[in-house]
Amino acid sequence: MRHILWTAAALLVLMLLGGCEKKEQTLQEKAAAQKDVIIDDAYVLLDKPKLMKMYREYNEGLLRDYDIDFRVVTTVSDEAIDTFTNKQFAKLQKESRSKSGKALLLVINTAQDKVRLEVSQALEPVFTDAFVSYIERKGFVPYFREYKIADGVYMATELVHDRATEAAAGKEFVPPMASKSIGGGAKAKAHIGIADPDAKKGAEVAANAADTPMDVMERYLKVLKTHNKNPNLDIYTDATKAFFAKWTVTDINQDHEVHNITPCKTHYETLYDTTDTHAVLAARPYDKHRTCSPYFFKKEEGKWKLDIATMAQTLRFNAQMQFHFDMEKRLEREGKYYAYAFDGYYFDGNGYPHKFNKKDPEWEKYRWKYSCNGYLHPGERKENAHCWIRYALPGGPANVRLGLEGYDKIYGFGEESQRKEHVTIRELIDYLNSVPRGEVATVILEHYYLNGKETNNFDAILDSNVEVRYETRHGIAP
Repeated sequence: MRHILWTAAALLVLMLLGGCEKKEQTLQEKAAAQKDVIIDDAYVLLDKPKLMKMYREYNEGLLRDYDIDFRVVTTVSDEAIDTFTNKQFAKLQKESRSKSGKALLLVINTAQDKVRLEVSQALEPVFTDAFVSYIERKGFVPYFREYKIADGVYMATELVHDRATEAAAGKEFVPPMASKSIGGGAKAKAHIGIADPDAKKGAEVAANAADTPMDVMERYLKVLKTHNKNPNLDIYTDATKAFFAKWTVTDINQDHEVHNITPCKTHYETLYDTTDTHAVLAARPYDKHRTCSPYFFKKEEGKWKLDIATMAQTLRFNAQMQFHFDMEKRLEREGKYYAYAFDGYYFDGNGYPHKFNKKDPEWEKYRWKYSCNGYLHPGERKENAHCWIRYALPGGPANVRLGLEGYDKIYGFGEESQRKEHVTIRELIDYLNSVPRGEVATVILEHYYLNGKETNNFDAILDSNVEVRYETRHGIAP
């Protein structure tokens, strides 16, 4: 448009061609960005696709936000790791995705049991020798000790991202430990598969019957600050003890959690369920305090205890440490008992809670806050119509506690001897209304799939290739 003498037609053609070219370049850049980001010649990473997917997401964030090209290479080469790394780094610099020469290379030699993080000259003021040494020894090597190499690589990426964010905010790195300089990059013993005998040690911390969930949180903060990694603390639920017995906890993990909890304490309120067996420390409104993770508590042996196990099952965090839910696991097992704390909030496709502010007095009289349309299987009579969820009020119990959404088809309800199938609308309504407050309600959803894709077309359902899948949902009655 700067060249105003061009004809409109010529300009339009050029804009269209330019748009196509730009799109093609974007796709090419994206493909190039994924190429060789991970070279797993030791075959210790790519069998963990979920972790590697998260690694790539962090990696793309580093490139997009800070122009940092971070690569990982695993190897079993018998070449000295310094020599091997220098060769790989020279290759990386020639084909770097960074426009400003900001490159990092993590090399893990499983045969030599060594790890090296190489830092480009452009990044040495940010990723200092002290930082590199610190994250190797305190960050990802503890994962390598338990042969969780993919977890260690993912942790390394998190720490690199955090440091880049701090540097962008003008913060210097001051390691909370003695850390000597060992080069413009650093190598260390990886200790792969060599367990640390002190990894699960720490003094006992007792829970008391008079403690509130906030009292337990204060004790937990002391546990984190003292780097107490004892998995069997009395302030943990039994499931959490079992979780920590298998989970790798590092000093850095604990320091970060203290950093995240501390500014949230003034925002926390305690939300108790109707049976006084579950509680949530919540910073509401959730969509305003997304960096303040909710904390779950369960009463065991008459004492409030931290349910980190259920938090680990249901909660996820993005690069900015904003919490959201794993929508497939949010209501599984113990998770359903904490859903009450999110009444009034609906969840987007990524599991982030949003306040539903629409005021509609008409819905106040409905306990579960949903409505049905009728549907029939071929050959059924009108009076046998089944419930096809027409609307589940966002933030209402049917939506939050049972995870129901519009167009869900209800096949049945109840469990074991109480299970009933092919239920009608009337039967479903009566059942949900009959479940006592605080008790578990169970519904079975019916989904139809044709050629692998879900369909609501009942003509298609008559096709011999149709597949019917059933999904059971559990929720606590309001």
